[in-house]
Amino acid sequence: MTSDNKTNLKADHGQHNKPHKRGLLLSFIIFMAWVIGIGLLLSLIACQPTDPKILVIKEGNK
Repeated sequence: MTSDNKTNLKADHGQHNKPHKRGLLLSFIIFMAWVIGIGLLLSLIACQPTDPKILVIKEGNK
């Protein structure tokens, strides 16, 4: 192995060169905000009051 190859060998050990744009806690808070927002929208759609249909049955001619 030449000296050029030795200087180019670097051990990354899974480290990323790019820093994270957002922290893990902030990402989790944003994710939970999305989940809560979608859940509230679905609950508004699913929990609408229904109009009860009253069936009137006529019993004979009185």
